[in-house]
Amino acid sequence: MRKYIVLLYTFMILSGCGDDVIKENRPEPLLELTPHLTLKTLWRIEIEGDTEKAYLKLAPVFHQKHLFTATPEGQVQAFNKDKQVWSNALDLPLSAGPSIGEGLVLVGSLKGHVIALSEADGSEQWRILVTSEVLAKPRISQGVVVVRTIDGKLFGLNSKTGKRLWVYERNNVPLLSLRGTSTPIIKNEEIIAGFDNGKIAGLELKTGKVLWEAALFVSKGRNALERMVDIDADPLLIDDILYVSNYQNGTVAIDLIPKKQVWERKIPSYAGIGADYNFLYITDPKSHIWALDRESGEDLWTQKALQFRTLTAPVNMGDYIVIGDFEGYVHWMRRSDGEIVARYAMEAAITVPPIVVNDMLIVSDSSGYIVALRPEALAAEK
Repeated sequence: MRKYIVLLYTFMILSGCGDDVIKENRPEPLLELTPHLTLKTLWRIEIEGDTEKAYLKLAPVFHQKHLFTATPEGQVQAFNKDKQVWSNALDLPLSAGPSIGEGLVLVGSLKGHVIALSEADGSEQWRILVTSEVLAKPRISQGVVVVRTIDGKLFGLNSKTGKRLWVYERNNVPLLSLRGTSTPIIKNEEIIAGFDNGKIAGLELKTGKVLWEAALFVSKGRNALERMVDIDADPLLIDDILYVSNYQNGTVAIDLIPKKQVWERKIPSYAGIGADYNFLYITDPKSHIWALDRESGEDLWTQKALQFRTLTAPVNMGDYIVIGDFEGYVHWMRRSDGEIVARYAMEAAITVPPIVVNDMLIVSDSSGYIVALRPEALAAEK
């Protein structure tokens, strides 16, 4: 039987549970801030469901002027700003999604179901049972739904019927891993997916045929905890360069044309990575935020003021980087130097990255509260 570690307690488990360890890993208190931005609230909604207690990352998705949400209790909804368009109460505990494509809204369940709903009205189109719970968002392209399960498998399903087309499976899945899985990437006819054994693989979309595999991170250490090499942060593909972070080892950039490593940094992440035209932004396990040159991997800046605040992956918004924390604060940082220039308080922990839609930021917290914000420079800053 596989064992999983909940991310919230990873450092205490790795270091021991004494008072000194708890004190050492205590979240950094927030300093008084002189804001450089005003944050205008455009609209807000509230849905039922507590994703924090369930240790789930059910992230809303924005598509064609609509926001789609899912709750652990099985409620899937579509909104136009703060107006509900449709709602479907499924009879399953949801754990992944929603994701959108080809007229479908896709979600996954703790019981191993994948469900497809109509994007237009929320009616159920099909559901299928895979081998274990689904924690990563399903992906869809060219009539194929790609599903990653927590037991290390990757499924290809027919997008019209849900029928299984193929399955990718490897038997060298570690006994101990973090509770989470990274979301596969689809580019043209190829799927790129990272796994808990530190490997990444490229598969043919239509058939599941293995095109290539690479062991990016090698398991080392004296015990199972030290040997964990999970790729839980979603890989990021920009042009032909793939950026991958794992739990303990670091971050690598790979050119997919020659399948050659471009650079490597000892900056691990399970929260995730973001990027703009020139730089890569990484949230490490200590909640330090790093800005690296995308081409060379060299440092631009490091922001440590939010240490141990369990930050989300950074997202890029104009001249700023935005990130959420465990107390429900959203932090704006300047891209140029990492200085924190604004802060907004939500109702509960923010466990999924905000969504950027043009000049609007959509933030959701673990209690189901969702707000749309527009940052505006103060008169003195213009």
